[in-house]
Amino acid sequence: MKKIYNIIDQNIMISTNFKYEESQAFNPFLIESDNYDVNFKFINIDNVPKTLTENLDELYSKNLVKVYRCKYGYLRVYLDLSGNPYGYLEEYTNEKKQYNVCICLNHKNIDINTFKIFEMIGFESYLYKKNIFILHSSYIKWNEGAILFTGPSGIGKSTQADLWNKYECAEIINGDRSGIIKKDGIWTAYGLPFAGSSKIYKNVKNPIKCIVVLKQSKNNSIKKLKKLDAFKYIYSQTTINGWNKEYIDTIINLIEAFVTDIPVFMLECKPDSTAVELLKETLMGEI
Repeated sequence: MKKIYNIIDQNIMISTNFKYEESQAFNPFLIESDNYDVNFKFINIDNVPKTLTENLDELYSKNLVKVYRCKYGYLRVYLDLSGNPYGYLEEYTNEKKQYNVCICLNHKNIDINTFKIFEMIGFESYLYKKNIFILHSSYIKWNEGAILFTGPSGIGKSTQADLWNKYECAEIINGDRSGIIKKDGIWTAYGLPFAGSSKIYKNVKNPIKCIVVLKQSKNNSIKKLKKLDAFKYIYSQTTINGWNKEYIDTIINLIEAFVTDIPVFMLECKPDSTAVELLKETLMGEI
């Protein structure tokens, strides 16, 4: 069974000899093609060898994942709720055309769906090798460009996206995540299948107009951030593998280049149409 997903202009092949539940969010990204950029091959195993991590340095342990340093790069081991391993990923430091993911299909209480598949391939780690980063943001299309609202969970990203949809007929592309890459010299935002509770996941790309860092307030105000402040806010909302120095260095360089080219605003605002009006006036004057 082979499926190819086009995500951020990357053709990702998933090869398995078993069926898995197709998550609806991935449907817009599923394509019919023989061309792929990378193949993640899933291999059935009876159990995870007890000696798999012997003499390996543990670098990370959180959210039912353990990461170890090994001779080819990193080894990710996936655990069930009882702390027992059910699979692992051989994650090479150097870019490869194929990566192997081993999984115990007979393991109890493991539901295999598309989200689980993409969790197990370490998708964000593949992306950084392509100079792509993922920003925690609500992504709207307005005037043929992308506006990305970012900030911590609960700050009002989806609210502002909904307001722009209501008052400016902006199209909401994704309510929770955006893929960002400099494509043909232009910083471009891509929709992703990872959309949180918004359930909005369109396979659409647009040149980025600006980033808007949100802060709740009883009054509206806006200011353009200096590069250092812009870097700090964007880095804090970017997916990072903290155990991987190459990953961190790449992301730092990408964000430094990004904030040099793209305006980043701090918008302190109320959750109503006046916030839309203020940001629109600012963008019309700045961009």
